[in-house]
Amino acid sequence: MRNAEVIRQWKILKRIEAGRYTTAQDLADEHGVTERTIRRDIEALQEAGFPLYDERSDGRKIWRLVEGYKQRLTQTFSLAELSALYFSKNLMSFLGGAPFAQDLEAAFGKIREALPARSLPYLERIQDLFSARREP
Repeated sequence: MRNAEVIRQWKILKRIEAGRYTTAQDLADEHGVTERTIRRDIEALQEAGFPLYDERSDGRKIWRLVEGYKQRLTQTFSLAELSALYFSKNLMSFLGGAPFAQDLEAAFGKIREALPARSLPYLERIQDLFSARREP
């Protein structure tokens, strides 16, 4: 998975999650890609377990997030925020010996439970794109 693809899919998810009436053509125009590319991106997000669906509104096919989905742990966090926190697990790995390391692990466990199980392999692949290293 290329960085540009991941970033575009992330932005698509955030826009749909925001509840805006979003069509594939709107997204294609916004990202400078074809509508077909956007449909593939949405399909990849759906296959990863993100509950996206389309509906007709004013003769246009718009993309939405399943109603009530964000209610689980997401009463305080959006799906995109939970995913971003999950990504930060690798970035915080250098804190392994810190006094709050166990608390971080517990928090990441809760985040993992709140995310769709089918999304986790997708998020793991994206997470591998980011790394934090200590400089010697």
